[in-house]
Amino acid sequence: MDSSDRIIAQSRHATSIHITIDADLEQLVMLRAVAETVALITGFGVDEVDDIRVALDEAATCLVVGAVASSQIHCDVIADEFRIRVSVDAVCGDTDPIDETGVGWHVLHSITDHLVADHDPYDQARGGYPVAITFSRVRRLFADR
Repeated sequence: MDSSDRIIAQSRHATSIHITIDADLEQLVMLRAVAETVALITGFGVDEVDDIRVALDEAATCLVVGAVASSQIHCDVIADEFRIRVSVDAVCGDTDPIDETGVGWHVLHSITDHLVADHDPYDQARGGYPVAITFSRVRRLFADR
């Protein structure tokens, strides 16, 4: 957890939610809707909300495509009036399902303020490799607000 995550977690005005969906591309609409709602409630602008939705869609799609059969995607969203942090994880069939040289990763990197992918060793009990993508976005505050 970086310092901005601690600030969000300790904020009295933080909004957080955890959602679990089946690793199915048709279920991603639920993740996008949840992240969009949290971002709007905490005061992010429309363009920022669009970026957050695109980033979540890219991260979750990557994990759904790499997920082992009949598994789930877990998503945590936590935000306050200054920043939002989204973490998406799944158990994947490959050690590294994320193409960090591809266009999708470049898009993720360019529309977020902090981005990290964590890959854990094979988990026998879960039947795959736990992979998590976490990103954060700081709300852009303008002087005229």
